[in-house]
Amino acid sequence: MDSGEQTLLVILVAFVAGIAIDRLWRFAKGRGLPEQQSDGADSMHYILGLDLLASRQIDRAVTELTMAARKNTDAVAIYLILGNLLREKGQIERAIQIHQGVLHRPGLSKDERAHALLCLGMDFKRAGFRNRALDTLREVLALEPKNAYALSSLIKIQEEEQDWREALDTLARLSDVTGESNPSLEAFLHDRVGLASVAAGNDAKAAKAFEEAIRIQSRLAPPHLHLGDLRLQQGRLQDAETQWLSYAKDNPRFAHLVFDRLHAAREDGDRLEKMEEFYRGVIEVDEKDWRARLALARMKRAQKDPAAAFELLMEAVHHNPHALAVHLEVWHALVEAGGEVERIQTYLDEVADSAYFIDPYVCMSCNYRTNGILWRCPHCQEWDTFVEERVETVDHN
Repeated sequence: MDSGEQTLLVILVAFVAGIAIDRLWRFAKGRGLPEQQSDGADSMHYILGLDLLASRQIDRAVTELTMAARKNTDAVAIYLILGNLLREKGQIERAIQIHQGVLHRPGLSKDERAHALLCLGMDFKRAGFRNRALDTLREVLALEPKNAYALSSLIKIQEEEQDWREALDTLARLSDVTGESNPSLEAFLHDRVGLASVAAGNDAKAAKAFEEAIRIQSRLAPPHLHLGDLRLQQGRLQDAETQWLSYAKDNPRFAHLVFDRLHAAREDGDRLEKMEEFYRGVIEVDEKDWRARLALARMKRAQKDPAAAFELLMEAVHHNPHALAVHLEVWHALVEAGGEVERIQTYLDEVADSAYFIDPYVCMSCNYRTNGILWRCPHCQEWDTFVEERVETVDHN
């Protein structure tokens, strides 16, 4: 269940819990409710179901709420939350049936219908029926144009459909409703509009989109990288280099993202001597930067300077011992050096008790781990949430 669905579930729980509290208060005061007005909120199965839900005992909560719903089939709110819980358990078909059943009831209020449509839209989204989810969420917005949860869910689906321009329009509507902006998401969406424009051969539109993304959130790497790529594709090598170098200077933590691009561009122009100066400049800014040392070591290997390469690699291993990319390069260097015992021992001493990953990053939103930076988490679907994991070497002294 993603963050939008979790929020919706919390709202429904609060909504139903509010009814329950009101019912219990009336009962405690001795006023009770006429049988025909009961909505199931005074059922002990219902109260127990809410309590189990609060403690995240989903299976038992479903059982109790199902019994509560059977005792009072008119309890719309209970059916809504029961359907959401079934979706949480992966029983999508049952969830859809329940929410569709609520929508077929006569006499639903506008709010009840909007809530039921929203729940059904989330069902369709989880089931992968994106077109049906889009249509359903648009029905919600026709009833409640300022429904923030419907708008945020709509954006997610538009992203999945790669309708980047539509997602931007929906994001603008959401910002108007909440009064809050999301510059990172807006910048990423403009960047995706730019990439789509490049694919369509519209360079002018692409450049405009990348520049707008940079204006909105200048720290994000993709629009800088992609604008440089576009300039290089247009034969404007100097402009491409300027774009990449400017980003690396302003964002030294992500300087490594331009390494391969700059190297390829300068290799074609026989200007690789500038790359060593660039790498050393990155190291000067961040003395723990292992990627610049790795890239520089590869250059030294290519220049037949194994001693300098090995020294740089040992520094890289020291600063990030769990990056497998560094170890692979060390092994290549050791093989080329003929397996010198002294260097092998130096390496073994440096990496003792270390863990290895190729290039480890972790999502700050959901803790999803991956090899290499991603701009959008494949697990929680959030943008710009990955940070590098670094582990220091163990000091045995």
